Order: sequence, then C-alpha cells, then structure tokens
Amino acid sequence: MGASFVEVSSPGWAFWRALADACTGASAGALYAFLGILIAGIVGEEALWSLYAGLDLDPIFRAGMGVFLVVAAVLGVGVPLVFVAERIAALRAVERLPSDAVPPSQFRLKLTTSPFALMKTTGTVIFWCVAGVGAFFALAAAFDEDLRGDVETWIAIGGCAALALVAYALRVTGRRGVDRAHDRGAAMRSGWKRDVPLADRSDRMRREAAPEELVPRWLTSPSAKLMNRLAMVLLSATLASLGAFMLSVFLRQQCRNCEPVYWSDPVETGIDVLSLASGIAILACATVGAVAWMGSIAVQFVREIALSRWVSDGAPRRIDVSCVAPLLVERRAAVRAGRGLCGTGTIVLIFGWGVLWADAEIVDGRALLGIGGVLLLIGFLVAWTDAPRSRRERQAIRDVLAPGDVARAGDRAKRPEGKIHRRRRRS
Repeated sequence: MGASFVEVSSPGWAFWRALADACTGASAGALYAFLGILIAGIVGEEALWSLYAGLDLDPIFRAGMGVFLVVAAVLGVGVPLVFVAERIAALRAVERLPSDAVPPSQFRLKLTTSPFALMKTTGTVIFWCVAGVGAFFALAAAFDEDLRGDVETWIAIGGCAALALVAYALRVTGRRGVDRAHDRGAAMRSGWKRDVPLADRSDRMRREAAPEELVPRWLTSPSAKLMNRLAMVLLSATLASLGAFMLSVFLRQQCRNCEPVYWSDPVETGIDVLSLASGIAILACATVGAVAWMGSIAVQFVREIALSRWVSDGAPRRIDVSCVAPLLVERRAAVRAGRGLCGTGTIVLIFGWGVLWADAEIVDGRALLGIGGVLLLIGFLVAWTDAPRSRRERQAIRDVLAPGDVARAGDRAKRPEGKIHRRRRRS
C-alpha cells in the first residue's frame, strides 16, 4: 500500500493540546483584562468622574493590575512548559503511526525542529528571567533592612531559586534530548520528504477518478472573503478608536512625569467628549467583535456537522479542495469556543480577585472567582473532549474527498518539503 495522509491523535496529545489551547485563551483573556482596566480607568477618571467615584472603582482597578501581574507571571512560566509537553506528546503520537502514514501539514511543521530543542530554549529563557527577578529581590533585601525582615521577601527569593533549578533541569534535559533524538528525528523528516509527494499524488489520482459534484452552498456561504472584509472594517474602526483615545490621553498628560495640562473651556470639554466617545467606540467595537466571533464559531460548527454527515456514506466524490481545507487544518469550532471560555474565565477571575484584594463590596469576589474557575474548566473540557471526534471526522473527509496536502494559510512556504517542491519545479 502506498503513502497516505492520516490524521494524528492520542490520549496524551489530546490532553496537552487542550491544555495548550486553554492557556492560549487564558493569555488572551489576561491581555484583554489589562486593556479593559486601563481604558475604563482612564475614561472613568477623565469623563465619568462622578460615576467612577460613586462606584469606588479605582481601588478595584488598581488591585486588578496587581492581579494581572501575578497572572502574567504564572502564565509566562507555565504556558511555555505546556507547549513543550504538547510538542513531545505530538512527537510520540506521530512516531506510533504506520510506516506508510504521513501526518498532516500542521504536525509536520510543528515537528520541523525537535521538541527537546524547544525544551532547552524554554528552560534557558525561564532560568534567566527567574534568576533576574530573584537577584532583584536579593539586592533589595541586602540594602533595605525592612525588606530583610519581611517573610514575603524570603519566600519570593526561595520561590525564584526553586524555579531557577527547575528551569536549569529543563535546559539540561532538553540538551540531552536533542542529542539523543537527533538521528530519529532526521530519519522521520527524511521519510516525510519522500512520502509527502507520493501521498499527494495518490490523493490527486483518487480525486481525478471520483465523480465530480457541485460544492454544497453551506460550504461557501457566507464566504471567507466577506467575513475577512467585515473583520478588516471592525479592525480599522477599533484602531481609529484607540488612536482617538490615545490622543485624548496625550492632550491631557504629555509625558509620564509631566503635570496634567488644563485647557480653556471649549478645548477641555472637547477632550472630555473625545475621551468618552472613543471609550464608548472601543467598547462598541469589542462588543460587535465578540458577537461576530461567536457568529463565526456557530457558522463553522454548522459546517463541520453538515460536512461530516455529507461524507458519512463513504462514497468518493470530487469538489474544490479549497472549500474544505479550512475545516481540515484550521482550529475546530469547539477549540475556538473553549479558548473563548478560558479567556472569559480569566477576565472574571482577575476582576474577582481584584475585588477581594481591594476589600470592595460592589460584588461578591468569591462568587466571581468560582465563576471564572468553572469557565476555565469548561473551556478546557470542551477542547479536550472534541479531540477524538475531530480525528474521526477529519479522517472521514480525507477518505472521501482526498484533498491532498492541504495546509493553513502561510504554512506551505514554511515547510521543508514545500521548498523542495519549488526547487524541482524550477529545475
């Protein structure tokens, strides 16, 4: 039997891939929480001072910034380690494939370099970052008697030392893993360079032999071009709103250490209006963007179900491959929804933690922490449980439609075998 493209999955890889997606969503949520606190705080102080002061939001936002720094530190250390584990699990899943099976393009691109090289780099970066933070605390304790007496200072130094040891162990393990797995990885990638053209030609021959069918309307409407145009319009509006907001901030305070500038009454009122209007516009763009994003997930989910039912009879057919390529190589609707839930959970978690730190009574902070944790867990579970169904449905699409070596937009030029194909065509 000749080479063929086969979807890759394993229980271990599915777990770490779902955790990596959850971390990605949490990182995006933390960034949005930071931007939201920053913009809401400035707009509240500049244009809605009476409401801002009446709700006593300033202590919550200041505490929220502290929470963001803690969450950012945890994610900064944890996320790279999760991605290292995901790469290693992906490598093991690919190595279990039969000799004539070729993994999809996203797996081959992911494993172009050894996962242990990523582990080595991650360990080195984390080591020096943690060592720098620990050195800062140590120097501060050496020159400040009050800090030397604080238990928290020594806890921070001890924590940094422990993390530095873990990071150094990762670096050493990664270096040894690179040396140990070099020959095996080189042989695997050499096999891909040989088998990818064979599997692609086999799929092309199967497509040519299959009866042609019209592309179902639900695969092309709404079109990707229309959705991209809507995204560009929304992005342009958001950037314009951000520019107007930053202009209002600059007109008020032109440098970090400068005194606030007060203008004559018409200009002062105009700055307040600009700040308020741009803040509202940013909120409106964020709301419309969230609705559009959820709508795109719903459309993708419907297409995935419809396509799975369409190919369930197993009869070969030929359609335009570009219509099904995104459903084969892009992130699944469940994964995108899981990331969104994790991002929302992180935002709720940061706000709830900030409420507790500020001892505010505007809302129950513990309830928010519980809601945020539940959203994070649900987001992870949604992505994790979709992995077996994803492999089954995508493999059925490959068996029926024989799409060949489809790749994500921009990925084809990055693949080593893609460069080989171009050299052969030139020669």
